Amino acid sequence: MEPPRLLGTPATWRTLFDVDIRHVVIALILLCLAGVATRLVNAAIKRTLDHHRERGSLMPETTTRLQVSRRLVDAAIWLVAISMALTQFPELHVLSAGLLASAGISGIIVGFAAKSTLGNAIAGVMISFAQPVRIGDDIELRGERGVVEDITLLFTVVRLVDGKRLIIPNDTLSTEVIKNLTLGGATRIARIDVLVPPKSDASAIRTVLLGVAAAHPGIDRDGPPPRVDLIRVDERGALVRLTATCVNPAAADELAQAAMARASERLYGIAW
Repeated sequence: MEPPRLLGTPATWRTLFDVDIRHVVIALILLCLAGVATRLVNAAIKRTLDHHRERGSLMPETTTRLQVSRRLVDAAIWLVAISMALTQFPELHVLSAGLLASAGISGIIVGFAAKSTLGNAIAGVMISFAQPVRIGDDIELRGERGVVEDITLLFTVVRLVDGKRLIIPNDTLSTEVIKNLTLGGATRIARIDVLVPPKSDASAIRTVLLGVAAAHPGIDRDGPPPRVDLIRVDERGALVRLTATCVNPAAADELAQAAMARASERLYGIAW
């Protein structure tokens, strides 16, 4: 007796690859449209963030929700596009039964992996709306202290005081006890964003900001040293950010005012 063919007969394979060129074109168009749609969504969210940042109204909770929502929409667009593209090839259903029959233990392993991934994705959505932590928050977790740099669907990135990155699965973050030093009150950390025009000297502005921070009496000398990070570069210029730890929230506000005044004087000649 001939053994069963789990992956079909040679005729099945010939049918699989003997597809209508129109179906291939439609599938490619769907995938291209998905790429365009995700780029439009990302551009719209980026414009929204830049608009709030320029007005000084960008809140940590707004950044967190928009970033996670962007990734959710991107994933949904690609999921729909790929599903619609596959429906253009009914011949794939012929092969699917054999593939499922031969999956066996591999399917169980993939299922457990998908369960963990799905748990992280759900936790990422919950974090973005419940917001126990937000992008920009100063947190402590398992003895490590740092600033939340990004929240994705699957993991959260925390920049530690030594500049290294701590990658935390969202499922772990949602079940751990976290000390949020920012949430629920004023923060001792001063963060000042300065947009340096294309023809200006960004390194000079960096020196100015660090000089203001070093000379300020409210700096916490026992904490991490002030730093200036390059956040973004585009046609409008370079966005740099001064981050400094102060002795109290009032000192952080004073440093922010002093740094902004000194930067505006250097860049635009506006004395404050």
